[in-house]
Amino acid sequence: MSGHGDIATAVDLVKRGAYDFLSKPFDGDALIATVRRALEKRSLVLENRELRRQPTFADRHAVWGESPQIEQVCRTLDQLAQADINVLITGESGSGKSLAAQTLHRRSARGRKAMTAIDCAASSGDQAASLLFGHVSGAIPGAQFPRIGQLLHADGGTVFLDHIDRLSPDLQTRLSQSLEGCMVLPIGGNRAQSSHFRTISASSADLQSRMACGEFDRSLYYQLSAYCLEIPALRARSADVMPLFRRFLGEAAAELEREVPKLSAAVWRKLQDYDWPGNVRELRNFAGNIALGLDDIRSTASVTATTASTALKSAVARHEAELIRAMLVQQNGDVTASIAALDLPRKTFYDKLSRHGIDPNDYRANAPKSKKPG
Repeated sequence: MSGHGDIATAVDLVKRGAYDFLSKPFDGDALIATVRRALEKRSLVLENRELRRQPTFADRHAVWGESPQIEQVCRTLDQLAQADINVLITGESGSGKSLAAQTLHRRSARGRKAMTAIDCAASSGDQAASLLFGHVSGAIPGAQFPRIGQLLHADGGTVFLDHIDRLSPDLQTRLSQSLEGCMVLPIGGNRAQSSHFRTISASSADLQSRMACGEFDRSLYYQLSAYCLEIPALRARSADVMPLFRRFLGEAAAELEREVPKLSAAVWRKLQDYDWPGNVRELRNFAGNIALGLDDIRSTASVTATTASTALKSAVARHEAELIRAMLVQQNGDVTASIAALDLPRKTFYDKLSRHGIDPNDYRANAPKSKKPG
């Protein structure tokens, strides 16, 4: 703003980054309109920047895995993206619920806007209520200025309610009322405002059991769960362990600017037998430790005894796989030398590699970097 404005000055200021130039005296409505347009432009810039930063759907599919279970999850996400309904995502901690929510949002018609993510476990009481619904001045202690809630901010977009089971009973009721009428009433306010958004919720808890016990609002449950999508635990899709581990290990090594390390037989044994109670998150952490060179007894001491059948056929198969891996480690991935040492026909050796999912390249110290999956 300036009382001595001219065209040359205005052009110069705009070139230097100003959104607009107002000469005094100016009309108050004109100032408000200019600020509103500037805010809208800034919002679009931030949303586009966020969308460019997020991985593409193809990249996310690679992070998921390659098992039939995950293929089905990805197909379901594609179908849900075409239907503007509320989705409840369930699954164990670390299984990929947040990834599923991000993928679903990006593939939907609402994906042009950034997804509003709310961690229901991160706050409680007035703070949580203010975050969701906003408040008017003085409505809560220390609230000198009004606040626009996330549910209003997300109008036209998607709200991701993570750890929805941790939402307090009173906020469950209030959220249910907002979803019912697509209206949001700020704390201390007298007038509700409309807001139309899609909800994607996530929970590691059994909400149906909690609902039956009166610990979760029945109305809210059915509003959030037009469709329930369960993400399978990693132990239920063991075929994904190796592809994901190779990807995570390659990413960690690249970030550390190191070569992908050669893996010991103990590490391979853990990858084969461990049930990964922390799911994909734990597997990613393990890969990061290996990339750092933390491949010692502590990194594999938590390997649990396999819960698979102890039938002779299964035991023999596991022992056979361990012998082949140990020999490949000893021979630095040299197939010819391993075949000779094990005294096996070449075709039989390759049949066993295929049966046990063993890749000799993984045991070579100079394995090419292009081996990283993705």
